[in-house]
Amino acid sequence: MNSRPTKIVIIGGGFAGVSAASELGRRTRRDPAIDVHFVSDENYFVFQPMLPEVVSCGIEPSHILNPIRQLCRHVNFHCAQIKSIDLANESVALVGADARKTSTLQYDHLIVCLGLTIDLGRIPGMAEHSLPIKTLGDAFHLRNHVISRLEQADIEPDEQIRRKLLTFVCVGGGFSGVETIAELHDMVRAVLAFYPRAQATGHRTVLVHSRERILGELDEPLAIFAQKKLRQKGIEIILNTRLSEVTADGVVLSNDTEIDAATVVSSVGNAPHPMIAQLDLPQERGRLLADQFLRVKDHTDIWTLGDCAHVPDLQRGGLCPPTAQYAMREGTRCAKNVLATIRNQRLRPFKFGGLGQLAVIGHHSGVAQVMGLRIAGMPAWFLWRSVYLMKLPGLRAKIRVGLDWALDVFFPRDITKLALHRTEALRRAHYRQGECIIKQGEIGDKFYIIESGEVEIIRESEDGTEKRLATRAAGDSFGEVALLRDTTRTATVRCLTSVDVLTFGRSDFTTLVQSYDTLRIDMETRMQAIADQDRQNASQESPRADG
Repeated sequence: MNSRPTKIVIIGGGFAGVSAASELGRRTRRDPAIDVHFVSDENYFVFQPMLPEVVSCGIEPSHILNPIRQLCRHVNFHCAQIKSIDLANESVALVGADARKTSTLQYDHLIVCLGLTIDLGRIPGMAEHSLPIKTLGDAFHLRNHVISRLEQADIEPDEQIRRKLLTFVCVGGGFSGVETIAELHDMVRAVLAFYPRAQATGHRTVLVHSRERILGELDEPLAIFAQKKLRQKGIEIILNTRLSEVTADGVVLSNDTEIDAATVVSSVGNAPHPMIAQLDLPQERGRLLADQFLRVKDHTDIWTLGDCAHVPDLQRGGLCPPTAQYAMREGTRCAKNVLATIRNQRLRPFKFGGLGQLAVIGHHSGVAQVMGLRIAGMPAWFLWRSVYLMKLPGLRAKIRVGLDWALDVFFPRDITKLALHRTEALRRAHYRQGECIIKQGEIGDKFYIIESGEVEIIRESEDGTEKRLATRAAGDSFGEVALLRDTTRTATVRCLTSVDVLTFGRSDFTTLVQSYDTLRIDMETRMQAIADQDRQNASQESPRADG
């Protein structure tokens, strides 16, 4: 008899993951034979359909959040990133807040719901000059960006520059793009009275879509109605046109039209999660292939759902659309099927035909296609708010959002720019004499520049003896090899005196190296010198002397 409980591991904190974790927690809380673990790189769940209202200052950002630990009370939650998945050994490697350390989580059943990532590199300049709208951070940053452009425009004496500052372009005519441009347009129009010079110039909002009509998921009459309403509001819609290039001054369209704009929003660019491509599992175009029971094809202990999966639609044919209503139900059905597998019960296929689609196209206006009925205008807008308020997890979140909507009726939008500046943006650290800044064998997470003091670089052998390789003083740096080569630290760095350093995280260091030729050349020179030293000392197995 196996005394160890069966371990279920869920990776991914979107609608699918939270739904699966919640259902498993509820059904196993009194079953000591089953141990459920949930991994997400954020400790909260964000209700993404309401992100456009965060952009337009209609909802406070924190009001659409729910702590995962409160939503999924009866599971073991790990706030960490997935470093790797070892299918052969049935384990997942995690990296938490301390990026230097990894932990391993074994599983008997693995539920993969990693979702999608954003790839803005397909169009020149898109990654550098556009603002995505996928996460809460994206929405919060876009909100501040729009308010900043209004403030800038109101003190700008040049009329042409003001027009550029007050021009907003959104790329992509799906639900996210349409709702974002509609909310942004209404928000700017509502607050322009507080910016007299900007109001005199007026604003311009443009929606660019590559197909012949927006909202392709809806029936054509509803989509045409939405287009008509948006144009009546003053939103320009450019169809059958793609972006060729994005610059700091605006966008260039595929028909060679140029639009001067200081704000470009991208609702396109979804890409498969890079972790999926690393898995030796059946997949197509970066998405795992699921069977009717939500298992990865040809596997009985690996399950997949949500945006990262191709799930067959048994109700309507084809594949299930990557929407929240499908993801939530996939999570519930997957949880039940995993338990049925463990308990040797019959599995049930995932069947769901969808309840309909809803979209808001501005203040008091929406479109809806629900259970065969087509609704437009204020009834659709009211239905959207009613449905999503009910779907929003947590009573506290429901009350807060409801109050936000009520206050919006009586008070103007909150146009406070929440620039959360730290007292000092550049990270510094202080270490005392004898303290280790870097330890051999750790994961490399930072690059260091010594401001004052002196350190020694030492290598520890297997028997515990130490060998000093070099010393470094003020103006010197260390730590780049582990970052550039994606290896663990090859030496220990210990303080000979009290030491003050400047630190750069992995992403900041990578950006610096890629952006500045002088720094990149210096790093390449140092790497070559290290390689030459390695060759010279190969017979002694000398380590690299920079940590």
